[in-house]
Amino acid sequence: MSARRMLRWLLVVQACAAVAIALACRYWLGFAPWAALACALGAVLLVRLVINMNNFVLSACYASPTPREYRLGAGARLRLLGEEFVSSMLHSSWHMPRASGCRRIHPGSRAVPVLLVHGYGCNSGYWRYLMPRLDARRISHAGIDLEPVGGAIDDYVPLLERAVNELCAATGAPRVAIVAHSMGGLVARAWMRVHGSARVARVITLGTPHHGTALANFGPGANAAQMRRSRGEASDWLRALAASEDAARRALVTSIFSHHDNIVAPQTSSVLAGARNIALGGIGHVALGCNGRVLATVMAELEALPAGEPALLLVDDDAFMLELLRDSVEGQGWRVLTAASGEEALALLANEPVAAIVSDHLMPGMSGAQLLAEARRLAPASFRILLSGSPDEAEIAAALACGDADRFLTKPWRAEALLALLREGFATQDGRGV
Repeated sequence: MSARRMLRWLLVVQACAAVAIALACRYWLGFAPWAALACALGAVLLVRLVINMNNFVLSACYASPTPREYRLGAGARLRLLGEEFVSSMLHSSWHMPRASGCRRIHPGSRAVPVLLVHGYGCNSGYWRYLMPRLDARRISHAGIDLEPVGGAIDDYVPLLERAVNELCAATGAPRVAIVAHSMGGLVARAWMRVHGSARVARVITLGTPHHGTALANFGPGANAAQMRRSRGEASDWLRALAASEDAARRALVTSIFSHHDNIVAPQTSSVLAGARNIALGGIGHVALGCNGRVLATVMAELEALPAGEPALLLVDDDAFMLELLRDSVEGQGWRVLTAASGEEALALLANEPVAAIVSDHLMPGMSGAQLLAEARRLAPASFRILLSGSPDEAEIAAALACGDADRFLTKPWRAEALLALLREGFATQDGRGV
């Protein structure tokens, strides 16, 4: 079952309970209609508040010592509880039941694109408050829904791999940054264990139980079992995950956490050796996704990443012409890749996101038009330019007509004309999507 469907069913159950309470108050206790309605709504809110309070009580039983500088007074504790309750209500009763995936590609953006990975029992609607900040900085981003809700963490790895490939293809970026809440951070680490970290610019985790949480012992599902912590020890799965990582991979992680997390207990379970650990206080688990201090910290981490250069692929079977092409387009703000045949180019495209392709047409074996047709399938957002000394060929006209090729230049080409087309292509390709 998806989180969206589960949350909608829970809303139906709550609505039915509210109607039953209102009817009972109206006809059994003689309340006025408005009073019966208020009583019903109050009862539902009270139950939700009790559940929220219970999480704080349970987390306190397993809490790690709170450093002196993070200890809270009575007023700050009330604000903590209020923010967490309101955040939980808004996310579970409004944002996530209505969410249907999120994706925004900003044309021409040089910022590293961001993949958003939610936590246990949630969906991409959790990122409702971060997405406007990403849009304001023209950072392309996409969300992923981890389904089914109770699945094993390793079973989410193929979903994450597909999402990374799609985001790289849509933006032409060779790497992505991953922002993950709670369990999502473990999914990101499990994905790197399988697929490596070559396409990772940064992994930013919010309240992730890197060493498990005692509250997972009360949660259903294979994923909850993997996140469990008992007798002061993380689960076998978490220990195996940690053992698979080297210092270089840990250095890619920023772990942001709160000393007052009401789901991750002990709270220092979010501290990951070798990672950049950023401690905050006075923030609950769900509120990590909407608290201003947390969001500002996430944005600072993202903006510190060096902008990635888009990749340009040049294809020509003539080594001299290929070198001449390279000399003409280098030093313009993009990475230049080369291939000596259509087959070599396709092998490169299978593993390397490219933003633009310039290919000779008349080549042995696979023609340039045939290559661009395949490139359109592998990298649909790419801008594709065909070169040939025979402009009247029917295959070239067909490639232009069907969209396999975006532009055509007659050989011998002029460097100024080619550069103008490439600038046009880099300015427009990001908005195509997949």
